[in-house]
Amino acid sequence: MYEVTPQDIRDAAFGIEFPPGATDKQIQRLIDKAETRLNAKIPTLPARWEANIVDHEVVQGVIEDMVLRVVKNPRALRSLGIDDFQATVDNSTSTGLLYVSAEELALLAPRGRLQVGTIRLGTWRGRHA
Repeated sequence: MYEVTPQDIRDAAFGIEFPPGATDKQIQRLIDKAETRLNAKIPTLPARWEANIVDHEVVQGVIEDMVLRVVKNPRALRSLGIDDFQATVDNSTSTGLLYVSAEELALLAPRGRLQVGTIRLGTWRGRHA
């Protein structure tokens, strides 16, 4: 939907090595998951995309960053030792997981008048004040 391709992800991966054997099909699946999670977090995003009232490059960049977090650290390792091998898996949202950060949500937040459903929020100024 947001026109991000596996090649876009590869092009944005400056300094990031893809896991050996990573296929475009696997990358596309991560893109699809990222889009689904964005739509779940921001239900108005698809309509804003279609109406061209959200910056397409910002949306695409957020999806790229979400996918690259996984590509960069697919096993969610936080630390890795060599002698007497040890590894620590990070189960938080800091590494290796497909998520949208608070900063990315802020980039995609609607601007302008606040509204919840059909209710506009703010100071009411009517004739009967």
